[in-house]
Amino acid sequence: MKKFVIETDKLAANAQAIQDRAGVPVIAVLKADGYGFGMLQMAKVLSENGITMFAVTEPEDALTLRENGYTSQLILVMRSTAMQDEAEIVVRANATATIGSPEAAAALSAAAQKLGTAAKAHLKLDTGMGRYGFLSSQYEHIKTVYTRVPNVTVTGIYTHFHSAFADGDATHKQCAQLLEITERLTADGIEPGLRHAANSSGLYGYDDLTLDAVRVGSAFTGRIPSKAPTGLHRLGYLESRVIELREVPAGHTVGYGAGYVTKRPTKIAVVPVGYTDGFSVEKKKDLYRFRDVIRYLIGEIRTFFRKGIITVQVDGKPARVLGHVGLCHVSLDVTALDIKVGATAVLDVNPLYVSPLVEKEYV
Repeated sequence: MKKFVIETDKLAANAQAIQDRAGVPVIAVLKADGYGFGMLQMAKVLSENGITMFAVTEPEDALTLRENGYTSQLILVMRSTAMQDEAEIVVRANATATIGSPEAAAALSAAAQKLGTAAKAHLKLDTGMGRYGFLSSQYEHIKTVYTRVPNVTVTGIYTHFHSAFADGDATHKQCAQLLEITERLTADGIEPGLRHAANSSGLYGYDDLTLDAVRVGSAFTGRIPSKAPTGLHRLGYLESRVIELREVPAGHTVGYGAGYVTKRPTKIAVVPVGYTDGFSVEKKKDLYRFRDVIRYLIGEIRTFFRKGIITVQVDGKPARVLGHVGLCHVSLDVTALDIKVGATAVLDVNPLYVSPLVEKEYV
């Protein structure tokens, strides 16, 4: 038995702290099933704690939220799409679409016309992320989206910071591009609508980028890169049990590749959790720049000198992982611990990689 446990009180406290920090409306990003914490469960707790705007990536997620009772909240679909069938889902969900290209504007307009209604949208500005959005040089296209797209009303404009966690100069330049466009729109007699740019790192790394709203996701989970303490609670842990205890002699190998050799007679506890459950898993390193390679190498060297020790809490006491973490099991050194079969094991995992077969329990 194993379950991913989410502490409701910590999520509620994070929601309040984020709103206090922002001082403006907060758009709660629930993409990737709420960053692995469960989109619907997170939406419930956040709505109970003052959050009235959500954002998702997939059009189907907007529809799911509506079908589960979130009928009055603004729901922003952040993925610009030129696919009319996807645009129709956004319109049916009465969600706010993202328009990041003339083609996306045309698809949304056609979808709204087909369904006999009007669509709402926020315009996306690409200030360096390189995936969705108009370039600053495409001002006439931007202006056209606001003024001459049938069946579509633009109610906001935003961009996304690519390096708020590491590069202040680049982040402020991105925000300046957004503000320049909104100023031009205003000068032309066009109301830009809700302006938002700050993500989790943008909110906690800077004091001057909140604009009219902030768009926050990972901060709710307390898992954001930040040079300074955020005061947020780290949310979620995987809970399982010790299913076997065994004794092995000195010189015995443990795990795939014989990655560990015991130095003395050792008592091993087996827990049925592995990297399929998000334990000891991280996303692939993006080593496109020389400085990224250097940072990665420094991190690996530090890990080597720390001997790569990973621990699991068993009945509240740390137990070292022996050898490599397996697909669905891990071996722990409990020689010095008074541990019995059935003891509770608590593991820090990456929620994004927890198997969908693992139950999520809000407590």
